[in-house]
Amino acid sequence: MGKEYIGYQAPDYTEVHAKYFHEEIQTLAASVQNVLAISPVAPHSLPTFSEACYLEEEGYTEFENAYTQYPDGSIHVAVHTSMPGVSPAMWDWWFGWHGSQDNRYKLWHPQAHVSAHWEDNQPNIAYIGRNSIIKEYIGEELLEAAIQFKSPIDFGFSFDAINHPEKAVYICARLGHASLPVDYGYLVHQVRAVEGGCEMRSRFWVGGAYVSIRRQGFLADLATEFIRKLRSLPKNFAPDLLRHCSEEMNHLAAFLPQLYKEFGVESPSLQLSGTFTRSTDSTFDRLVLGTLFNKTDPKRRPDAVVEPKTIEDIIATLKYAKAIGKKITVCSGGHSFSANHLRDNSILILMKNFNHYEINPDAMTAKAGPGVGGSVLMLELYKHNLFFPAGHCKGVCIGGYLLQGGYGWNGRKLGIACQSVIGIDVITAEGELVHANATQHSDLFWAARGAGPGFFGLVICFHLKLYPLPRYRAIIAHDFHLKHLEDVYRWAYDVGPSIPKAVEFQMIMSRNMLHILGPGIEALAPIFADTKDEFEEAMAFMKNSPIKHKAIIATPAFDPGIDALYKTAMTHYPEDRHWGVDNMWTHASIEDLLPFIRQIADSLPPAPSHFLWLNWHPGSLATDMAYSNEDKVYLALYANWINAEDSPLYGDWAANMMRRMAHLSTGIQLADEGLHKRTALFLSENHLKKVQEIRAKRDPDGLFYEWHSYPKI
Repeated sequence: MGKEYIGYQAPDYTEVHAKYFHEEIQTLAASVQNVLAISPVAPHSLPTFSEACYLEEEGYTEFENAYTQYPDGSIHVAVHTSMPGVSPAMWDWWFGWHGSQDNRYKLWHPQAHVSAHWEDNQPNIAYIGRNSIIKEYIGEELLEAAIQFKSPIDFGFSFDAINHPEKAVYICARLGHASLPVDYGYLVHQVRAVEGGCEMRSRFWVGGAYVSIRRQGFLADLATEFIRKLRSLPKNFAPDLLRHCSEEMNHLAAFLPQLYKEFGVESPSLQLSGTFTRSTDSTFDRLVLGTLFNKTDPKRRPDAVVEPKTIEDIIATLKYAKAIGKKITVCSGGHSFSANHLRDNSILILMKNFNHYEINPDAMTAKAGPGVGGSVLMLELYKHNLFFPAGHCKGVCIGGYLLQGGYGWNGRKLGIACQSVIGIDVITAEGELVHANATQHSDLFWAARGAGPGFFGLVICFHLKLYPLPRYRAIIAHDFHLKHLEDVYRWAYDVGPSIPKAVEFQMIMSRNMLHILGPGIEALAPIFADTKDEFEEAMAFMKNSPIKHKAIIATPAFDPGIDALYKTAMTHYPEDRHWGVDNMWTHASIEDLLPFIRQIADSLPPAPSHFLWLNWHPGSLATDMAYSNEDKVYLALYANWINAEDSPLYGDWAANMMRRMAHLSTGIQLADEGLHKRTALFLSENHLKKVQEIRAKRDPDGLFYEWHSYPKI
């Protein structure tokens, strides 16, 4: 950074915006002069930060221009500025544009502003989610601060508030020290439209109880010393702040319409606080292929990848995609075997930054972003003696998992995981953020639970119903040589209807059982029981199995812990592999199934490729939602291989095998789909038709990609 100074010097006048350098400040509004001439209002006359959402209400408060000081040393300041000819959009643009150059920042208040730059050193792009490092005088005090711009949602403002920028915008920020890890206040500027222009209602909460250490570390001692000073602000800081705010807002408002017209003309450009990677960037291909769990390159590419940090980034991306005629795809964790998120003529949105969660043990609920790993959430829930039917594999994020249904731990008892979704916060194709549940935006809520990668919105938060952690947890394993194939599958088929719901019985056939025993079948019975009696009942079918004596290994019930269960599951689904996957639901007889099971055994690719048999035997689907396709038995094939040159050998094995068995199938589930290779029904015909009817209403321009393929109905 160069020399810092007040006002403008010769180099500044080479800027294209130099004609807007006005050294003289606008006359202070009479209403503000009157306030400064009297004493501060009594404490509690101005709402605290926790009540900031009162700004959404129509009308005015008793004190639109005022300041007060609390016994704890904090100050509250309110400033009202009328702005004829100005719109909320102009101010929204200004906060992203001004912070990259000192002389832009000085346009605002040339007699008090010294310097400004973005902490990330990026140019003038979106401001939300970024930190502006500024120096300016508040009265006689030189303030060096980090203005940490936040989403209005983070400050508690409603979805409705941010969905109508033509009515009002909310500029929200946490105030902090420029170099120390200390925060000391908040600001909100509400800019709302009125006849003939707009008005800005600025609110500041600074010092006292609002001071806190942002993070611990080697600067903690320095931060603590600074905090002591901040507890008691300079005597005139509150009235000086009121004066400063009124001066800068009035000053800029006088020429903001002309400035905006010249430099802020809307164009199909994308301004983000997150990362935007174009297909021409050197890192593009590595970034795109890095999203894939399945390392088989689908040979499809988006035109750009966006890694949003904020809700506003996502909304901006959707609007940008519409403006330039591109579609949208979304990736939460990248475990789609068919790489559904990689499409041509698209913008890919990676939701990895939306990985925060919040658990409410008392209410037995949680809120979690789509980038949260199911195993991460489950391990945290265990600490609270709580449970959710999260997926079986590490690395699977809940975004795609819950949209497609969600087969997880204790799923036979608790139901498919999306049945435990009680609400979603979703950004629609129109760029509107809404909360959807059974009573509001119920069509979106209905479709989100089961539509999977064909969903026509972008979920930023799932609201989840939680359950008590089952008291009795265990697994029983019986391992058989392939010579007992017919006996094992006949037994599994016959016992299926009577297996208690507390058991998620499954069998895995591979060419190297347990990685050491050669070709065989692992019969596994994970148990999650709430009572001793339920636990005893759940164990009985394995203990009393008529073929138990044929097993190479027959374990007693034991509890390895949830972390070990995840690690064991991942031995069947290793990373950095190529995958070819397909599946089917069926209620065919064992006589019809056995010939194909033998073909599978004879043609299985090398381990850990495997054939999964899951005894599901659902009850009726009482929950009305898009998810609608399941049956007595679930069969899935997983071919995986290390070297790309082996793809011709194994890539189509699963799809070809399922084609042969298609006459026995009642459809597929989306978790292990291969819709890029084989079209199959994944919802009931009526529900698929309803999803498409809702899509036509909610996404009439087809902004969001659908599935790779689906049956024509």
